[in-house]
Amino acid sequence: MRISSFTEYELEHLRQNCNFVGNEKDVFRLRSEGVSLELIAEMLGYTNDGIKKVSRRINNKIIKVLDHEI
Repeated sequence: MRISSFTEYELEHLRQNCNFVGNEKDVFRLRSEGVSLELIAEMLGYTNDGIKKVSRRINNKIIKVLDHEI
């Protein structure tokens, strides 16, 4: 899922409805700006595997919100 491909309206909707917590907020923001997972891991001090887990949690929340609306 390419978070950076969402419109600003869609991003704001997801921010309000996905209940991102802690590091999920930072990762979501950086992904919406097009930053790679590898660079985010480096910036936030995570391993690549650790940041991928956070990314999967974010994607799962996005899918739940979007599925609920369809």
